[in-house]
Amino acid sequence: MSRGRTSDKPTRPTENSALRVLVVSLAIGCLFIPLYAAQADGARQVISITGVALLVALAALLAGALLGFLFAIPRTVVGGEKDDTSQATTRYQANTNLEQISDWLTKILVGVGLTQISAVAPALSKYADYVGAGLGGYAGSEPFSIGLLVFFAIEGFLISFIWTRIYFAGELRRADELNELEERVNSLDTDGKAWNLVKRHLNPSPGSALPSQEETNAVVAQASDDMKAQIFWEAHRVRNENWRDENDKEEMERTIPVFAALIASDSRGEDHSYRGQLGYALKDQREPEWRLAEAELTKAIRIRGDWRSSGWAPMYEFNRAVCRIELDEAYRRGEPSSEATRKAILSDLEVANADTGVQEIVDANLQIQEWKELNGIEGT
Repeated sequence: MSRGRTSDKPTRPTENSALRVLVVSLAIGCLFIPLYAAQADGARQVISITGVALLVALAALLAGALLGFLFAIPRTVVGGEKDDTSQATTRYQANTNLEQISDWLTKILVGVGLTQISAVAPALSKYADYVGAGLGGYAGSEPFSIGLLVFFAIEGFLISFIWTRIYFAGELRRADELNELEERVNSLDTDGKAWNLVKRHLNPSPGSALPSQEETNAVVAQASDDMKAQIFWEAHRVRNENWRDENDKEEMERTIPVFAALIASDSRGEDHSYRGQLGYALKDQREPEWRLAEAELTKAIRIRGDWRSSGWAPMYEFNRAVCRIELDEAYRRGEPSSEATRKAILSDLEVANADTGVQEIVDANLQIQEWKELNGIEGT
């Protein structure tokens, strides 16, 4: 999150000088209180007048400081930030309620002040009458009470306004930087845990215990999107390099819990590639789980949609057709399939054959060719 640049550095020489001048003038203004009280008869009355004057000055100072703070609160710039790929990133923004209240109160005060400016003089007169009595009731008590109000209110406003600009905005920026650094550290920590855990699955040490599926799901779910993408492509590489040879299938099977964890982390069910890769792995393992593979491939197809518009070749349909053939009890008995099974398999093969590259794979698949021959199908 970036904040309005009310100051580019924690301190500015000009504003610091102005702040020092205001503090000195405030001290000088305070000296007038005992000078005024000195005209009273007796120490008791001097103390009373000094106390009243100090309370009025402090109240005016605090009221002015509150206004100065409200007027000087830096505004938060809320908007999507962009990463290195120029894509908008989503981040949690700091609570801006104080800024909104400041904005509302500032507008209200200015609006009310402009509409009620004619009532200022009568109000000041009533204030002077009321406070003047507490200041001894001298001929100069009323002007002195107005002077106290105006001087200390302005002093409080200016000191608070400049302090907020110099220090408060800087503290907000430092807090944001610390939060951002903490987020990065946490992200690196969670990503490192996820990557190490995945590597334990894909390349385990001899005799070491593999993480449970529950642990894998929990750790991968905490990883960043970039790390999940890295995990996916590493698992994809391992599966793609080891599914053909029977001697390598054990290594390929190690990708199954990784793809399952990626699916568990996809709470919205938007990524078809996780399910497609898991379907392939379940189908090609040493002891294939045809029904689970078919289910995952069906989910992948549903999420992907039409293969032409998605840009993905219809490999899901080809692999699902193989699963459906293996699940067909009639095929296992060497008999033609039922009408419903025949229709489902032909539907997948029709989609798969629509792509030239996938059609070559279909034509080279012995299971499909055997099923077609068994069912008297030619030219599909």
